[in-house]
Amino acid sequence: MPAISDEPFTLVIFGASGDLTRRKLVPRSGVCMRGRTLPEPFAIIGSARSEVTDDEFRRRMRDAVASSRG
Repeated sequence: MPAISDEPFTLVIFGASGDLTRRKLVPRSGVCMRGRTLPEPFAIIGSARSEVTDDEFRRRMRDAVASSRG
């Protein structure tokens, strides 16, 4: 297992409201967080052209992570 850094880490996603983010990036980040393979603290910052509220974006990403668990 790779060594986990104790340095803070931020993942910046451009096009965060898109399909790739929903299907791949955020669910995989959830897997890595559950497996404790990401440094603490860990944050995701998303940027997109579409108008989505913070709460709506969070709901979509929670749904994406939940549906990826099977």
